[in-house]
Amino acid sequence: MKKLPHWELEFDATVNRNLYRPFNWGEWDCVHLTNTFIKAMTDEDLLPEEWSWSNKEQALQSILKYGKGEGLAVAIQNAIDLKEGINEIDKSYISKGDFGVHQEETELAFVFDGFASLGTDKDGLVIDSDIKVIKAWRIDG
Repeated sequence: MKKLPHWELEFDATVNRNLYRPFNWGEWDCVHLTNTFIKAMTDEDLLPEEWSWSNKEQALQSILKYGKGEGLAVAIQNAIDLKEGINEIDKSYISKGDFGVHQEETELAFVFDGFASLGTDKDGLVIDSDIKVIKAWRIDG
């Protein structure tokens, strides 16, 4: 997996297209948001085919199964291990286009816009600069 030469333009266009897109399990939750940005930057999908759900319970079951009961960060790492060109980075060096998992009440996936993390809720994109990052990754390119 490698970032496209024009990945920053695609990233910004993805922000603009989805600014007011509301949260929806299996279509626009934290995992699918992150994958949408990854796909915009690389033209490749990171999500395993088994990661398909339409409600919270199904999502938790898929993530628990893929993460072998260890949570979202491990589940995403297991998906990353099947790809080349994605590396874990020190949380102190997160920059635009990087993605990761942060801790709130549960683990949530996010993508970083260069200033803050981007997530989703019922009103659209959520921008948060005060998060507790558990793990972060960078795509080559």
